[in-house]
Formats: sequence, structure tokens, C-alpha cells
Amino acid sequence: VYDATDAAVGEISDLILSEDGQITQAVVDVGGFLGIGEKPVALSLSDLDILRDEDGSEVRVYLRQTRDQLD
Repeated sequence: VYDATDAAVGEISDLILSEDGQITQAVVDVGGFLGIGEKPVALSLSDLDILRDEDGSEVRVYLRQTRDQLD
């Protein structure tokens, strides 16, 4: 997951589903070092922009918040 400045802020660790099976939130692990001290932050899908490159081989997720705001 990347912020608006294209800086890596974390990874999606989980997805939260509604009762009817639709994805409503993504849990992004932010902070820490080498997986130690990471903090899970649940974000609404409307807060994320999911982009693929032209051939579909790479997916990037962008958010409007900075890493500091998520920490």
C-alpha cells in the first residue's frame, strides 16, 4: 500500500466482509520494522484506490492518508 507521494506505508493483511460476502474494509499493517511492531488499521474500500498496470501483472493500492496519519 502506497500513499499519495508513492511511499510504501504497509501491506494489506486481511479483508473484512459484510454478511452478504462483499468486501467492506481492508486491514493495512503499518509501521514497525521487519514485521515487528506493526499496527493493523482498518480502512474502508472507498479510502483506497486499487490500480493495475496495463498487462495486469502488478497491482498497487494507494490511499489518501500518509504513514504518519495512519500511525
